[in-house]
Amino acid sequence: MKNLIALCLLALSSLPLSTSGNKEYSAVWGQNGHRIVAQICYDNLDKNAQNEVDKILGREYLAQVATWPDFIRSEKNWDFSKPWHFITINTNQTVEQVIDEAAKDSKINNVYEAIELMTAILKDDSAAIKTLQDLVNKNKAKLLNNSIKATALAFLIHFIGDVHQPMHVGKNNDFGGNKISVLFFSQKTNLHSVWDSGIIEQEGLSFTDFSDFIERHLAPNKNKLQKANMIDWIKESVKNREKIYNTLYNNTDRSTGLPSLSYEYQHDFLEVVENRLGAAGYRAAKVLNTIY
Repeated sequence: MKNLIALCLLALSSLPLSTSGNKEYSAVWGQNGHRIVAQICYDNLDKNAQNEVDKILGREYLAQVATWPDFIRSEKNWDFSKPWHFITINTNQTVEQVIDEAAKDSKINNVYEAIELMTAILKDDSAAIKTLQDLVNKNKAKLLNNSIKATALAFLIHFIGDVHQPMHVGKNNDFGGNKISVLFFSQKTNLHSVWDSGIIEQEGLSFTDFSDFIERHLAPNKNKLQKANMIDWIKESVKNREKIYNTLYNNTDRSTGLPSLSYEYQHDFLEVVENRLGAAGYRAAKVLNTIY
């Protein structure tokens, strides 16, 4: 079974960069990025929390189910969950304004509200459980392992990863960078895809090696990172997002006029990627340790 899972993960990690854009934004961090977040999270769970996670998932691994919320995006029955992967913060808005406005609507409108919902479900909040179960029933969607808890856990670890990817706290006019064409090591793609998976895959590391590397470097900052709340997480992504936009045209390809992102870009932003992945993993661990 473990060998089969490893082969499936390897095959999925070899998928090419997406060049398409859509208003829902594309899959955040790519598959390995989400596995890295999940692995760091699991490594930093208390024993009680690890036992509960293992009990909820059964034969599955946290790093495995962390990618499930992206796989179901191809299923029409799960279309209602697409807005849960991101939050749009335009330059004329504050994070608090967007969250307050969304709260006026009873629907789950963004990743902030989705994280709150999944956390409440794992805390056995009956109203939260009913909210998700009603949506699943109405849309005839299929739960992960036929379990509301397993589904909420997979969504939670995935969405905490999502909110730490700067381009998923995006601007509506370019759909989080999906509409911005760039060259990444001479391959035409879009800015969102570079941040989903391009920078990570360019390092050529497995998700376990990458997570070990990040933990080795960020461990001294673990407690500081875990003190931040979800509003802080979003504000950090906005700050990083603006740096990404402000440096986009530092290098331009003469023949295409497109931003040309290569070794210098990889060098300049790899640390940002590592910090965001590590922060997401440590913070997800704190959320689950608090629940269990």
